[in-house]
Amino acid sequence: MNDMPNFAAFPAPNRRQFFVGAAAGGLSLGFSISEAGAQSAMNAPGAPALTQTPEITAWVVIEPDDKVIVRIVRSEMGQGTLTGLAQLVAEELECDWSKVTWEYPTPGQNVARKRVWGNFSTGGSQGIRQSNEYVRQGGAVAREMLIQAAANEWNVPAAECTVSKGIISHKSGKKTSYGKVAAAAAKLTPPDVKTIKLKDPKDWKIAGKGLKRLDTVDKVNGKQIYGIDVKLPGMLIAAIRDCPVNGGTVKSFDAAKVSSMTGVKK
Repeated sequence: MNDMPNFAAFPAPNRRQFFVGAAAGGLSLGFSISEAGAQSAMNAPGAPALTQTPEITAWVVIEPDDKVIVRIVRSEMGQGTLTGLAQLVAEELECDWSKVTWEYPTPGQNVARKRVWGNFSTGGSQGIRQSNEYVRQGGAVAREMLIQAAANEWNVPAAECTVSKGIISHKSGKKTSYGKVAAAAAKLTPPDVKTIKLKDPKDWKIAGKGLKRLDTVDKVNGKQIYGIDVKLPGMLIAAIRDCPVNGGTVKSFDAAKVSSMTGVKK
């Protein structure tokens, strides 16, 4: 090759912005996490910020406006894993699917929290096959804690309460939403997951249904962040110019042509 690539033509690595809203008074559900571990993970350099609410577990965040954030740790590669896992969690949570969104924890955050999210690897349909039970348990634990919080507020037995689409009801006629009891639920001790019975698939209303994928809009409007978009402190970008002829070798190159360009280090 007798010239160097035009580095100025390459798109900036931070061309997309990904914002995750934070709101006080919400609820985050999953399995045991220490507060120190949660904070160290959320503040890790270069890691996407997770929604910060009172943390008691890891899988589900419910904000005061009833928005439900499901944390997904399997890669979406076009096979629908992201939406499928969110459906499984939402099914057991008994929330309003129209209010469901998601966010990605990072492997580094997982290590900081003693691998609370389990396995991050994804291969075909294995993401759902290998994790469907414990993500459903995460949704079920959240549901029971939210119902208990409402029952405590009304001073009634939790067994007398029911929930549908994120609205908790008591036989007396009292009603409340998940968002309104989320802060109180966050202070409760999670029940033993072994005591919670998961729903029979024949009763599913969300899981396994043909719903619109949660990730489509962000991929269309450029909001979604990909591996190529990650930018860490001090990170440099390498550009490679391949020979246009198979088996060819470098005849010459002109380093001076690009060495004075803004941003070029070497």
